[in-house]
Amino acid sequence: MNWEAYVEPVQAYIPLRSSRLSVATIFPKGTPAIEAALGEDPTAVILGLPYYHRGGVTFKWRSATHRIRQCLYQFAQPSMALRLVDIGDLWVSDPSPASVSEAIEELVQALLAEGHTVICIGGGQEAAHPLYRALAAQERPFLYALIDERLDLIDTLTGEGLPHRQYHSDMLLDERVGVSTWGALIGLAWHWMSLEEENLLHQKLQYPYLRLHEVLEEPNWAEPFLRMASLVSVDLAVLRGADAPAVLDVSPEGLPIEVAAKLMRFAGMGYRSEVLHMANYFPKRDSDNRTAWAAALLVWYFLEGQVNKPTDFPTPDRSNLYRQIVPLRGEEVPELVFYQHPSTGRWWIQVTPLGRSGPARLFPCTERDYQTALSGEVPRLWELLRLVFPAF
Repeated sequence: MNWEAYVEPVQAYIPLRSSRLSVATIFPKGTPAIEAALGEDPTAVILGLPYYHRGGVTFKWRSATHRIRQCLYQFAQPSMALRLVDIGDLWVSDPSPASVSEAIEELVQALLAEGHTVICIGGGQEAAHPLYRALAAQERPFLYALIDERLDLIDTLTGEGLPHRQYHSDMLLDERVGVSTWGALIGLAWHWMSLEEENLLHQKLQYPYLRLHEVLEEPNWAEPFLRMASLVSVDLAVLRGADAPAVLDVSPEGLPIEVAAKLMRFAGMGYRSEVLHMANYFPKRDSDNRTAWAAALLVWYFLEGQVNKPTDFPTPDRSNLYRQIVPLRGEEVPELVFYQHPSTGRWWIQVTPLGRSGPARLFPCTERDYQTALSGEVPRLWELLRLVFPAF
């Protein structure tokens, strides 16, 4: 891979300080140096995305990645075992939307093929689409988790598609990538949801979701959504405006930075965490670097989760889990089977495909799903999982 054709190296503005994250990071310049650094099996690879597309125009704001890095590398090392490689910022000679998208896909695809976890900072959320395709190129099923207040599929006034958010419609509704995919939506605010989007969510997408008020009420409910996610895309506008004012769609309501940081730790602890995408930071609006600090903090907590992954993955015979059988009142579903790990306390639900063709499988769930079953009801998550079971 000719890395020099895709990236600009990090400039010499990162302070190297004892016990700081910068000390655990390699900033290679040139293809041989990048190859050598990647060969040392880093915990994660950081890639800056300085390109934004808006109204048919492409902007390059390298100050976005510059500011996030300046904040990120001042944090402490979460573990002496952490090793990072920061390969720099994406670079394309012709910064058209198609060229930028193609370069992101090819670059991240090459990193994923070598087994690296990739953290993308900066840029617009349209980059989620090539990241999605890069994961699909690995030819294995994957789950995409979106952390955002808005579904961004249909304009709330006109009922038509949003031109500058077409990538989201393409990705969630129309994309055909040749592998089975599924999604999970975290933080949706109903005051931004049109009736058309709500219908799409419930009738066509059939993705599990958590509304904003649910995440605020209990952040732990989001953990199962992130436990199996390969791609986690975060629109920084999901943060409340007081914590992150320099975003595309700033709002007074949103996730406090402490809650968002907890979600990022869940994502880092996930079994399949391969790509983290941090989008829609607008540096020109960030007079006090508050949003840059927020974005950097979310990356730090993702890394902290990476080096503290639980060893509770279910064994083939499930002997490392406690089994809980919950009888139900219905004839169609007489009982549900749950599992819990004795030390981490994390839950799974056993799902049998419709028609009972094939073996049952375990999927992450919460104690809330278990409590719902104890009350005699079938959890909505179980119903959704039965529908998409062939995909996973």
